[in-house]
Amino acid sequence: MTNSLPEPSQIKLIATDLDGTLLNKKGQVSERTKTIIKKILKKYPDLHFVIATGRTRPSTIHVREALGIMDRPNTESLQSNGCVVYDSKGEIIWQNLLPIEYVLKFHEFIKAYPQAVYFYASGDDIISFEDKFFKRPHLGSKKPNSGYKKNPQVYNKEEYIKRVELGESKINKVSLFVHVSPETEEMRQKLQELGKEYNLECCHSMPWFIEYMPYNTNKGTGLTELIKSLNIDKDEVIAFGDGGNDLELFQSVGWPVAMENACNELKLYARLTTKSNVEDGVADMLEKIFLKDDLAN
Repeated sequence: MTNSLPEPSQIKLIATDLDGTLLNKKGQVSERTKTIIKKILKKYPDLHFVIATGRTRPSTIHVREALGIMDRPNTESLQSNGCVVYDSKGEIIWQNLLPIEYVLKFHEFIKAYPQAVYFYASGDDIISFEDKFFKRPHLGSKKPNSGYKKNPQVYNKEEYIKRVELGESKINKVSLFVHVSPETEEMRQKLQELGKEYNLECCHSMPWFIEYMPYNTNKGTGLTELIKSLNIDKDEVIAFGDGGNDLELFQSVGWPVAMENACNELKLYARLTTKSNVEDGVADMLEKIFLKDDLAN
């Protein structure tokens, strides 16, 4: 941990998580955050601003609109926890896929648990097999399509799995909502065993939300692929996060910044800390680094 901040000239790329980090408790970009980030990106047009989230790209459109970066160059993104990396135009420049054999086995496994709420992420798409999936009351405010500006894709289950088997549909990750209870513990354990069989990455951004991704795929590997393509060194990157799925992201940058509301494990890997997401912690830190001359006046 250090108290010294980087100089603007030392940073070429900003990477930030969304939920619990850039967004407030309503899942929105605050007015202060909008103002500060827009000012920074106007002042430093060559500075890369990268959203790094577990969400698919369409579910971040409202964030990009709020920040005014829909058509701005140097605004790449890491989606689905690093499974898919996009350039500024929304083209996929790198991605990793779940093994077809795993998806087929998961499909058979989950039939024994009809109460399970799950979906697949495939590039831009969230794939569900029931049209009421995104309206189920027990999801509450934690719906996976929060802020989504593209209709989720609802398919016939068997027809879609056949497409996966034939290689016509490709899956980046599988996500499940699992109530924390003794009844679901058996399912959790079996899921873990199945994931280990294929060396998958297991991510718990929340206790009730489990995601399985391809081996060695996370926000850190996604960012590493991105900065390699941009010829940017890890020491020229500052990253913000709050959860366990930001750990590898922190390990892959020179300036990891933990939110005040971050989990304790993540704070151990932080070089800097900032205020909580409800106090505009990301904007507060970026303002101190990139707009310090304005603050002094």
